[in-house]
Amino acid sequence: MALPSTHSSLPVLKEHQLLRFLTLGMLYVAQGLPIGLFQVAIPAWLAAQGLSAAEVGSFIFIAFLPWSFKLVAGPVMDRFSFPPMGRRRPWVLGAQSGIVLVLVAIMLIDPNPAGQFMLMASLGFLVNAFGALQDVAVDGMAIDILEDDERGRANAFMFGGQVIGLSAASAIGSVALGAGGLSLAALILALAVAAIMVIPLFLRERPGERLLPWSPGQASREAIAAQTDNFLGIFATLIKALILPISLLLVVLEGLNRMASGLLLAINPVLTVQDLGWSQTDYSGWIAIAGVCAAVFGVVLGPTIDRFGARKILMIAVGIRAGVFLLVALTEPWWQEMSYFKAVLMINSVSGQIVSVAIIALFMKICLQQISATQFAVYMASANLTLSMGSGLAGPLNVYLDYSGMFLVVAGMNVAFMALWPFLDLERQQRDLDGLTAAIDMPTADVRPQSMESR
Repeated sequence: MALPSTHSSLPVLKEHQLLRFLTLGMLYVAQGLPIGLFQVAIPAWLAAQGLSAAEVGSFIFIAFLPWSFKLVAGPVMDRFSFPPMGRRRPWVLGAQSGIVLVLVAIMLIDPNPAGQFMLMASLGFLVNAFGALQDVAVDGMAIDILEDDERGRANAFMFGGQVIGLSAASAIGSVALGAGGLSLAALILALAVAAIMVIPLFLRERPGERLLPWSPGQASREAIAAQTDNFLGIFATLIKALILPISLLLVVLEGLNRMASGLLLAINPVLTVQDLGWSQTDYSGWIAIAGVCAAVFGVVLGPTIDRFGARKILMIAVGIRAGVFLLVALTEPWWQEMSYFKAVLMINSVSGQIVSVAIIALFMKICLQQISATQFAVYMASANLTLSMGSGLAGPLNVYLDYSGMFLVVAGMNVAFMALWPFLDLERQQRDLDGLTAAIDMPTADVRPQSMESR
């Protein structure tokens, strides 16, 4: 007998493609907001107050360490859930609530950056811990509810949403920091995340599920079938999936990409604000504009990635990044021209967005559904660890290299990516994944990795 919730007039994510794209995109906006504040606006603010590249890099490293520990959250989410409300939705709501509460705490404490540096970094750590938790839940939800031919487009919406959130927080947060300090910036972001939280509050993953714990409804057959009963089974399956050659190589490739991005995050605000004479709002505002352009470009390119495959698109984008930063390293006298360096930041933002959309689509395709949160969290944890490591490298490298030398390091990381890419044999790896799926004691229909044909 159908339950009353089945007849709700509210739409269901699994039944509406555009709604899936928009919802995932908005959830990524929510997690992009604190990233923009702590990755762009606050570092530029700290640079404007005279902190060194090493100090700014240390702040970013500490604040974003939780993104390296997402692999801890993945197994917990795969093991523990409340299927009557959806497999991932309760975790999304809990994580967003945590982001709001910590931002409110930051607003009330309002630490001084000079005298309370570690307190600021610790609060950033806590915000990003909840942000990383939400990221794991949303990624798991995406793998669960997306169709095979939607991955590229969905990733474009998701990472486009994150960049829009990051860009908005960069620009608005920078203005708020200058006008009212950290307290005002935290208040604005808390209100924004709370507003976005309304979306998962009223949208079910699948028909018949509950909106709230006390609402009528029941768990879907898909959610029950995908539930894992013990950690041992999760980890045994995870290890088999992670040691496949395609898995290991993609981790290395994304690590190179993220280390280069992390190094740029640490040096760009200090270089532009302290050496090139930009104001903190000049830098944050342009990063916001570049981010929005990158997000729009990524959404437009999403269908192309689905059609032609991530492999070709990735090589083009990484090649562009390698060439641009080699050119930047060799043209230091041109840096004083603001339009030149703005063009560099724009190209970096757009090409970086393309790389992220394409490589994450590949990661999603090799995830087994029953351990999707765990497996994808491991991939993203390793990626975010290398991002933090890249930011942390700014201090040691600054001892031996000038900015031109560090841009050469960035170019070299992209060249190394290109050198390793031809070793990715997708046809062989598809056979390995098929064999792994057949060997695992779980329903094939629920866990079979998405086809990598033509990728």
